[in-house]
Amino acid sequence: MNKLITQIYDLCPASLQNLAITLYGLKIYRREYGKKLDQQLALFDQQARFSPEEIRNYQSEKLRLIINHAYEYVPYYRRVMDKRKLKPADFRSVDDLYKMPVLPREEVKKHGASMISTAFKRSRLIGGHTSGTTGSPLSFYYDNHSCLIKTVVDWRQKRWAGINVGDKIAFFLGRVVVPVSRANPPFWRKNILLNHLFFSSFHMSKENMKAYADQLFKFRPQAVEGYPSTIYIIASYLLSQNRTYPAKAVFTSSETLYPQQRETIEEAFECRLFDFYGAAERVIFATECDRHRGKHLNLDYGITEILGANQEPAKPGELGRMVSTGLHNLAMPLIRYRTDDVSSLSTDLCPCGCTFPLMADVTTKAEDIITTLDGRYISSSILTHPFKPLQGVAESQIIQEDRGHIIVKIIKTPDYRERNTEYLIGELKNRIGKDMTVEIEFVDLIPRTKAGKFRWVISKVPLEF
Repeated sequence: MNKLITQIYDLCPASLQNLAITLYGLKIYRREYGKKLDQQLALFDQQARFSPEEIRNYQSEKLRLIINHAYEYVPYYRRVMDKRKLKPADFRSVDDLYKMPVLPREEVKKHGASMISTAFKRSRLIGGHTSGTTGSPLSFYYDNHSCLIKTVVDWRQKRWAGINVGDKIAFFLGRVVVPVSRANPPFWRKNILLNHLFFSSFHMSKENMKAYADQLFKFRPQAVEGYPSTIYIIASYLLSQNRTYPAKAVFTSSETLYPQQRETIEEAFECRLFDFYGAAERVIFATECDRHRGKHLNLDYGITEILGANQEPAKPGELGRMVSTGLHNLAMPLIRYRTDDVSSLSTDLCPCGCTFPLMADVTTKAEDIITTLDGRYISSSILTHPFKPLQGVAESQIIQEDRGHIIVKIIKTPDYRERNTEYLIGELKNRIGKDMTVEIEFVDLIPRTKAGKFRWVISKVPLEF
């Protein structure tokens, strides 16, 4: 929303805000739901069971279309390909993708305007942007078809979890649906058309949690979706009141999901949690199925390479930077786009029937990985273990300023014991190295990002691959 619309929205009563959200939902419904969604879901359900040869042929065909379109209608790619003396005919299959250079975020920021397809009227495109958690946000443009496909892969996972279009869903996301200045309930707004209730992530205080819980039970959603840290707050509150809510499924995304968060959320909502990973750039999507062995990399959504040292393909199970090519957005094609996220792929096959490979490690920002003095990379998930037995920690955050030093910020409760500090320092050093300095800092508040996200680990040491 632009500033003026936001100001008008904030001044409206709750009933008109519900109407505004519903009307906006109607626009999305016309673009991405109905028969179009049903038809594409049927196709994408089949594609999830493609043989390796079938999915390779599918990717190659989509890649040829993207390359042809980019060369014909995208000034940036015409320049890049001409400079390398490349023509669309040089790309016959996914094996030829390496001929294009890796596209870093900085390049998109610098040349973004010339990366938009001239085949579309700018006014007909849908704008989007990254949240800017690791720097200034980037802006992107999507065509209607790519928005439909994004909705398709989203609902494919929801159907794996037994959730269907029309089911009630409660969302805990980063949009400001209620003015931050509001002091009293309701802290939620409803899309009446889609049966969605949007809870504010910016009013979840001790004083307000009962209102959140009561409204959740009143709405009675089949599913809950949102940031792990936000859903963890409501889940922890429910358990503290000896209450649970019987949902069919919980969906989380946009942040690293930690094991203790999953355990608490599943206990509070009496169901399994389904994590998924996507990007505003619309180049990659990975979804957890009902076997919960990892996230399936959706090969019919994009082509993802995991590149390790010297930009060579990483081995299975080996961490590397993710470089992805979207297969559906002609409005602003991104070819070999480096997301700056880090992950690895597994060779394990999932018994669910989906043939897409599993992402073996939690996908996370490079800035969420600790680098030790001896050059080891420590995933943020590993660092959760020392915190599990601790009493008296309401919230924590780890910040790495340089290779030899980390700061642990802790919001403590009355149950916190001084011996916890010594224990925590020792256990962290057991994992990151005895020669590392671990500093504990007690704080009253750990700020979220502008998008309302919580970052548990922030490393300012760049990965060297």
